[in-house]
Amino acid sequence: MIALRKIYGENWKKILSQKEGFDLNISEEEIRKSLSRFTNVKDSCVYMPKGANSTMLYTFSLATLDGIANYDCGEGKKIFNRKEYHPSSKEDIIDKELIESFILSYTEKDCLKRGTKLSDENYQICWCENVKLSFGAFNEKTCIPFRTSTFQERLKKQMGKVKRTNGREEFKCTCSNNKGKTIKGRYNSVTGEVKVE
Repeated sequence: MIALRKIYGENWKKILSQKEGFDLNISEEEIRKSLSRFTNVKDSCVYMPKGANSTMLYTFSLATLDGIANYDCGEGKKIFNRKEYHPSSKEDIIDKELIESFILSYTEKDCLKRGTKLSDENYQICWCENVKLSFGAFNEKTCIPFRTSTFQERLKKQMGKVKRTNGREEFKCTCSNNKGKTIKGRYNSVTGEVKVE
């Protein structure tokens, strides 16, 4: 569901219903069950640094149908249930908020609303549009968290990577934070302009 919403936006259910032949009144649970035959990943090996287990497992659990992640880090099989994940440390709380904004925000409105509810004023949530300016041009829109103090630096680095591969794109973001402030940032890899206002 997460990927479908990111690809098709607010009309994901209508587009998917037409593409797969579903009835428009089908529930999300029925869609999940029907599509799970294509996305049923059983096992994978992942490097998890100590101390980051909960946030990584929370991320994995968001991609499962039941919110459960089974794992074994060498101490036997264990179960992580996202419904029972209620972090208490400041770092884990902000990590959870940032993960949710990136994975669960499908619209600009939802994305920017999450920014206003952040528990840490050092972060902002941005609705960004990546406009490819080369052959086969397409636009990609997504919700991305950024640290406020390094926003312009991150845009410069990202543009540098694009320029090194001779990419031609314009990247534009509208961001919100818990102070109710709206920040705009952008870069253009053709002109080399990077701006935050």
